[in-house]
Amino acid sequence: MKEYYSILEIDKNADKNTIKNSYKKLALKYHPDKNTDNKEQAEEKFKEISEAYEVLSDDQKKNNYDNGQNIIIHNHNPFDIFENIFRNHNTKININISNINTNFSSTNTSTQIIGNKKITKIQKTLKTENGTQTVVEEKIEYI
Repeated sequence: MKEYYSILEIDKNADKNTIKNSYKKLALKYHPDKNTDNKEQAEEKFKEISEAYEVLSDDQKKNNYDNGQNIIIHNHNPFDIFENIFRNHNTKININISNINTNFSSTNTSTQIIGNKKITKIQKTLKTENGTQTVVEEKIEYI
């Protein structure tokens, strides 16, 4: 059985934050793009680190692993795991569009990911015969 705690260089009693921080540090260190001189070795280490993180960051898998039981590893793409960890989960995107048609003035969109919810707010400003009208829509998507 692989020694996931040793791979992530953490203690068996490490909390989720410590596990995540160790993964981040090691994933950056061994990312194949940063190790062009020994890319194959770095990629193997990167995959190993990602597998350890997949197991130790999941409560059920970690419990099974700690108790010597079988664990199911889904062999996620290690680069997907890396991207999910390093992308900013509170990113706001603002888009302003003007003059698409005569009745349309602008649209502002912001998206926030909070927990397992993706919340998108769309604010449309329209030019009407009676003046300017603002419409706000909110879409919630569970991810």
